[in-house]
Amino acid sequence: MDDQARQVLDRLAALAPDGDPAADDAAWLAAFRYQTALLRDFGGVSEPLLSVGLRSLGGVGARIFRPSDDDDAILFHLHGGGGIAGTLDGHDPALRLLAARTGWTVVAPDYRLAPEHRFPAQLEDSYSALIALHAERPARRIVLSGDSIGATLATALAMLVRDRGGPALAGQLLLYPNTDLRRGADYPSRRSEDGNIIGLEDLERQIDLYVADDAARSDARASPLLSDQLDTLPPTLILTCERDPLRDEGEAYARRLRAAGVTVEHHRVPGMIHAFLQMAGMVSATTQWLAVAKRWLGDR
Repeated sequence: MDDQARQVLDRLAALAPDGDPAADDAAWLAAFRYQTALLRDFGGVSEPLLSVGLRSLGGVGARIFRPSDDDDAILFHLHGGGGIAGTLDGHDPALRLLAARTGWTVVAPDYRLAPEHRFPAQLEDSYSALIALHAERPARRIVLSGDSIGATLATALAMLVRDRGGPALAGQLLLYPNTDLRRGADYPSRRSEDGNIIGLEDLERQIDLYVADDAARSDARASPLLSDQLDTLPPTLILTCERDPLRDEGEAYARRLRAAGVTVEHHRVPGMIHAFLQMAGMVSATTQWLAVAKRWLGDR
């Protein structure tokens, strides 16, 4: 494991309360949201931008991160947090960094969270915001992006745009996505990397709170790896992490996209752990791999 990643895990262990597997859903969720919020403190000094503003898009709140006056290129980014945690405030340092290092305007919708609002509320909110954004200036280039469950939502959103209509997407940038939410889905990385940011038992409980039932877990919108129609998705950059429990399912998705004829660039970040986009204050790999994203976005 990368030494800096190990330091992050050690610091998280010192800050986070011990998990109680016997806790009821409300207590477990409160602890999960608290631990997710801790990642903001690992983001480092906020990058200076031309502006950061709040607005409504299709009835959904959104935060706009503008690195310059040129906002013809949009990264429509969906934040991580398992669909049950994570906020725009918590992701603010990471999204400032994403805008500053790529030069693209980042638009981040504040989608509703489960279990108060079960999936697909998150996807529907994101679609409403995207359609409203596109209607304002149809000539914009738009790349969908996301981290963790946000990456899962981003590729599901690309499917929704294909099926319902929407902008012609220039690409999708997927950072360490969940791609298979089926109960007990068996991937070697889930066992070998268990506890690196994500614990296997916690993952199953998080998914139970995110979706309504086992049938929803197998819905291709929730588990894009199970989709039988991937060939029409846009060019894709996928970053997975060597020491991430979700590594293998993310890489299986990259293979499925490539087999379907989608242009795919995949990188496994050596020694790195899940959620590293939010760790730029402690992990140098974050800015190094954002340079890869900038180069890939330049081709869009």
